[in-house]
Amino acid sequence: MNKHLVGIPLASLILTLSMSSIAEETIDTSFSNIENALMAPASDAEYKAAVKLKAMRSSTAQLSDAALNAARPPCYSALPGKTNQSLIMVPLPDNQVDLDAVCHVAINSTWHAGGVAKGHYYYQNCGQLDNKLYGGGYTSFVTEQYFEANRTKFSSCNATNAVVCCSPQFSN
Repeated sequence: MNKHLVGIPLASLILTLSMSSIAEETIDTSFSNIENALMAPASDAEYKAAVKLKAMRSSTAQLSDAALNAARPPCYSALPGKTNQSLIMVPLPDNQVDLDAVCHVAINSTWHAGGVAKGHYYYQNCGQLDNKLYGGGYTSFVTEQYFEANRTKFSSCNATNAVVCCSPQFSN
């Protein structure tokens, strides 16, 4: 038995996705990736990320469609211009997790964290992504490097109000 399997809660991950077959396939793949990372983690950071993602399955908190829609524009605007990019948004378990490990576990090891989409100005603590301030919301994108170097500024960032933006083209 893998030493990392001790004490892991078995619950279902809550993700807000449409009921299309593609969405169902994505959920199945995400569950499989999490289970694979728990069985044979590539690193301690990936194991910890898998535990946190699996624990989110029992959480009643979930990202709303409005929150996902609010996160998408700052993520896309943060992508480098003049290059082709792909983007997948993943719920952020908490502000202490290794962002790359979350991407590796939730998607695969070729995807890397670009940063976090969050409510409020980039240097302020996380707020709700689907806020209605100023008539159109108040969202920002914080790079992985800035977020991880300034975690104390982002104590309220978690699965209900922040999303990790991932793209295989982010170099880190």
